Amino acid sequence: MTLTWGAGSLGPGAGTLPTAHSHVPRESHELTITHSHLPRESHQMNAFVIAKLTFREALRRKALYGAVALTVAFLALYAWGTGYIVRELDEGLPQGLARLASQSGVDVRLLAIGELLLAGLYAVSNIAGLLAIFMAAGTISQEVEQGTLQSIISKPVSRVDVVLGKWLGGAAMLATYVAITGVLAAGIVYWRAGYLPTQLPLGLLLLMLKTTLLYSLTMVGSATVPAITTGIVMLIVYVVANVTGMIEQVGVAIGSETMVRIGVIASLLIPSDALWKMGASLVQPPNPLPALGIQMSLGPFGVVNPPSVWMGVYGLTYTLLALGLAALIFSRRDL
Repeated sequence: MTLTWGAGSLGPGAGTLPTAHSHVPRESHELTITHSHLPRESHQMNAFVIAKLTFREALRRKALYGAVALTVAFLALYAWGTGYIVRELDEGLPQGLARLASQSGVDVRLLAIGELLLAGLYAVSNIAGLLAIFMAAGTISQEVEQGTLQSIISKPVSRVDVVLGKWLGGAAMLATYVAITGVLAAGIVYWRAGYLPTQLPLGLLLLMLKTTLLYSLTMVGSATVPAITTGIVMLIVYVVANVTGMIEQVGVAIGSETMVRIGVIASLLIPSDALWKMGASLVQPPNPLPALGIQMSLGPFGVVNPPSVWMGVYGLTYTLLALGLAALIFSRRDL
């Protein structure tokens, strides 16, 4: 987001300062904040004004347009595929599922539909995670490189206000994306198969927390190093977190303590996948297979042993600490 602050727009005492127009390329979007937008007497309002502008600017980013276009294409394909699979299940279970149903007495049709819902939410969660990384990677570093923040923080606007405002605006945008696309994915499954989990709102809240965590952690990098470095590092970290989460799932299925331990350690380092597992466990149908001695779900997206509620508390604390660290680093950074 590019913020352009007019000289002297924050009232007496601000002095006559050069604006940031000379540092910003002409093709970038300019948002001018005057005294009427930012009261002198309320530093708390500074963050909310910046958050509002961050949200508006995010709506103009090409990354968001790309994510929306991919999401629309995915949801269209998802609706077609879900309808086709449900019709196939209604006509007769595939041989493998039919054998499992006859031997265990489990309603494998419901488990299969649950896997379809989890597949859609998994895609939504990962698109939102990538969007969070790409949005946050340059939210501070690019404006430092362009010089726009030099005029902003010379006014009665603290660096903490800047970081908090950008965080609030970005987190609100990502939460909106997760809520809309998550509800659409669940609506498609309900339309095609008639299954709608009662705890869907809580599950989506956990997916929002996962996305906000990634946004907060990426802001730490944005306050420290250039955007390209932050984006590459966070992309690798995110992929590794997802892979170690799958390793943990496999470890649970085959009884490998080492593989489970790898997943647990990775969740402590970055609990994004743990938050996904918590959300998935709330929206999936009851899985009776573990009670029969089968420590696995019907597909790759189901969760057999979900993390405890304390992992959710840890994820929330992790997010807030990352935000605080980003503000601390930026407050000490030379511009």
